[in-house]
Amino acid sequence: MSDPLRKRISQAAQELFLEGGLEGVSMRKVAKMAGVSAPAIYRHYENKDDLLREIIDEGLQILETFLAPALNESTPLERLNVLADRFLDFAIEQPKYFEFAFMIPSRSISDVRTELAEKNWVTFNMALEQIGECMETGVFKKDDPLGTAITIWAGVYGLVALHRMHRFGPDDQIFRQIYRSSVDRMLNGLKP
Repeated sequence: MSDPLRKRISQAAQELFLEGGLEGVSMRKVAKMAGVSAPAIYRHYENKDDLLREIIDEGLQILETFLAPALNESTPLERLNVLADRFLDFAIEQPKYFEFAFMIPSRSISDVRTELAEKNWVTFNMALEQIGECMETGVFKKDDPLGTAITIWAGVYGLVALHRMHRFGPDDQIFRQIYRSSVDRMLNGLKP
């Protein structure tokens, strides 16, 4: 995002989201906070969904930098474990970007397989590839890699969401232990 006005508009939308959630983001409020007219926003963004998509993408790009080191591990199971740990690190260390990536509703997706093929879901594909490799090498039972990836993602995301609501208490270290044992349980359940 090299255009300074576009960046200012995006930052205003991010601040409004953090202050008031999705309901707090309107094009009128974004324009006011960015110090521009509403028509100026529409020269950079087609509509509110387009603006929100950029915010989501920014969160996912930060997540990608957190996950990338996991790919240096030597086995797909090790990579998958580190991906899960790095997802938690991202959620705890970058709560703002976690919200941008996962707390802003996106348009509904009717066919995940088509969406994966058409879009560059880098962060999800990192896990999907490791799961597929675990199945191919016999580390996990043969199953649908996509369905398995969705199940694992729902599990780790659900744990993080509960932690963010302090359902396990406010202590990050205690939660890390709960999270790690839950991830181990999930992955062990996939073994033959």
